Amino acid sequence: MSDRARLDEQSRAFFEELWRQPDPWALGSSAFERQRYARLIGALDDRRYGRVLEIGCGAGRFTRMLSSLAERIVALDISPTAIDRARKDRAPDGVEFRAVNVLDFDVRGEGPWDLVVMSETIYYLGWLYSFFVVGWLCSELLAATRPGGRLLLANTTGEIGDYLVLPWLIRSYRDLCLNVGYALEQETTFHGTKDDTRIDVLISVLCRPESAQGVA
Repeated sequence: MSDRARLDEQSRAFFEELWRQPDPWALGSSAFERQRYARLIGALDDRRYGRVLEIGCGAGRFTRMLSSLAERIVALDISPTAIDRARKDRAPDGVEFRAVNVLDFDVRGEGPWDLVVMSETIYYLGWLYSFFVVGWLCSELLAATRPGGRLLLANTTGEIGDYLVLPWLIRSYRDLCLNVGYALEQETTFHGTKDDTRIDVLISVLCRPESAQGVA
């Protein structure tokens, strides 16, 4: 088995174990999560989007909210269990759930996209894969984003005992997207409390400028 295949299997097994729990992040019961989702929708609701790619959709709770702004959504998650759960409830018209690792997904071939969403996802990729792999994915996303289209990054940040979300790491992922050619359109930090712990979420809306070429 190649190194990449081992990493893919590690990633799939990690998220499968999480999604065997009924609601691993309390996405359905937490007031904090409902407020976070509302802030994400508020960052995007000044327009409608023809084609949307959501990376790391889980059981599709945010996908269903996002469908009110989109004509078509392709929602990906590496966990088949999460996708099975997302499909159990009838998906809104235009929403397609797929169990696939985004690194195996042809983002260019299936594009262009008017909106790409990565919410609480990129730091897991940064943990499991090399910097080059994450950087290449970001460059592919830029190339697959329609000129004038958007990338939404939303990531927990703060000193909450999880090294994956250290503020300087989260800002580095945002800066990586800027370095491949996206431009920062708006940015805010959502402050909230979950399980008696203060949590900050950096919400960045980036756009692909008309002049951006991506990596050939």
